[in-house]
Amino acid sequence: MAAKKLQGQVAIVSGAGRGIGAATARLLAQAGAAVVLTARGADEIEAIATSLRAEDLRALAIPADVTDVEQLEAVVQGALDEFGRVDILVNNAAIIWPLEPIHDVDPDEWAYTILTNLVGPFNLVRYVLPFMLEQSYGRIVNVSSSAAQKPIAGASAYCASKAGLDMLTRTLALEVTGTPLTVNSFDPGMVDTDMQADIRSVDAEDLGIDFSLWHKAYDQGKLRTPVAVAAGIYWLVGPWSRNESGGFFNYSDVKWRAIVEAAVG
Repeated sequence: MAAKKLQGQVAIVSGAGRGIGAATARLLAQAGAAVVLTARGADEIEAIATSLRAEDLRALAIPADVTDVEQLEAVVQGALDEFGRVDILVNNAAIIWPLEPIHDVDPDEWAYTILTNLVGPFNLVRYVLPFMLEQSYGRIVNVSSSAAQKPIAGASAYCASKAGLDMLTRTLALEVTGTPLTVNSFDPGMVDTDMQADIRSVDAEDLGIDFSLWHKAYDQGKLRTPVAVAAGIYWLVGPWSRNESGGFFNYSDVKWRAIVEAAVG
């Protein structure tokens, strides 16, 4: 890993209690950033923050549900109170449920996915943006999915939320053109996380949908590790991405991944 490229910066990472979020928070902290970990699981993020502080890294855990605007405002204010600024926002928190055909899906569950995967990131962006503009620096990465561009039967809420997140990214990138801020989407591909396990737990045959692709990737050992894909996020919030904004970066892109690996190490 390229050492201390984020020295003096402050990063907020949502969904930081496990998987990609936890791996990203650790990598950014090792690169010199003070990290603010947020997720619903207070014990999980506090355990990670404690382990980072034990390594003489700067970390703060602030529990929050991304569907609660007051809690999100408290996360941003907590980062400012503790570290004085916010340079990086990684919108990683997301859920996959409900996984069933549209005619069977519960409308409230469907709407909750939109709140979590799209409205939550919007509100975090809205809270950090004024401070980034005032300090003339900011990096925003929205963790997306190929589902933003390719529909998956049985995952209408997830696909719609990620498509909306992609368009939010592109729109914001237009709005901050001419400023020292960058905004990008990141598709990590298939990663060995609890979300992938959730997909494999569904009795898709009974629902008349096909999730065999996820089972095959798992059985063949093709799922990436959270640590591996966190490198892509690090590249996007680091100095290497200063001229990139409004992009959709896919970690399955072999050429870009080679660039990331060469830079990050």
